[in-house]
Amino acid sequence: MKIEIKDFNLFIIANSGQCFRLNQINDNLYSLVYKNNVLFVKQFDENLFDFSCSVDKFNKIYFEYFDLGTNYNKYKKVVDSNDLFLKNCIKYSSGLRILRQEPFETLISFIISQRKSIPAIKTSIERLSKVCGNMIKTKYGDFYSFPTAKSIYENRNKIDNCGLGYRKDYIIDTSYRILCNDIDLYKLYNLDNVDLKNCLLSLKGVGEKVASCIMLFAYSRYDICPVDVWIDRVLKLKYKNQLPKKYEKYAGIIQQYWFYYAKDHKIF
Repeated sequence: MKIEIKDFNLFIIANSGQCFRLNQINDNLYSLVYKNNVLFVKQFDENLFDFSCSVDKFNKIYFEYFDLGTNYNKYKKVVDSNDLFLKNCIKYSSGLRILRQEPFETLISFIISQRKSIPAIKTSIERLSKVCGNMIKTKYGDFYSFPTAKSIYENRNKIDNCGLGYRKDYIIDTSYRILCNDIDLYKLYNLDNVDLKNCLLSLKGVGEKVASCIMLFAYSRYDICPVDVWIDRVLKLKYKNQLPKKYEKYAGIIQQYWFYYAKDHKIF
């Protein structure tokens, strides 16, 4: 189905560090493995896209996943008129959106992400999915769904070659807790930020930064600002090591603009 979407840039979203299974196949074609589906999105021009799914599936799944019901201009309007740095970041990152991702995949993905580059994270996730996920055949090749907690735990002795390193034990332990209903990731939607973070921190391999990423990218807590090396440098060099109070409500979104600009320019 073809649809016109404004303020939506697949390349920027795919390279913004928030997701690891949205990949560019060629100049204007992208693949997304989400749950047990593979979506292909073709971009014809700045605002025209072709989604390889029915209108019904687009409305039920991908409209929300890509956060297409949100007008991002409201976030841009909070920018301080004197904040030229953030203005440049937003201009450079035009079309960036915060995806609404599945909690378990986000949790495991960001446990894997620790001390890894984005390409290395993607490689590990693809290997884990190939071992523990389901094969999905498409005209562009075979893809693999992200594994369930049950599948990871049952195949725990087969994932040594997935590049997980010390994170392997964290992933197995977390999968076991999910499998045993020790923690229900979907019930966490109802918690406030403090309780949500504490629940996530109770999982092995989840520290402050990983918990913040999960809160932002899976639970849409837009006031949560994950701090990695790039954001730490931005805050120190541009904001006197203090998040401006004016940005607190949408700190997670502001952070994404900073991150995408900073990692590309490497100016710090």
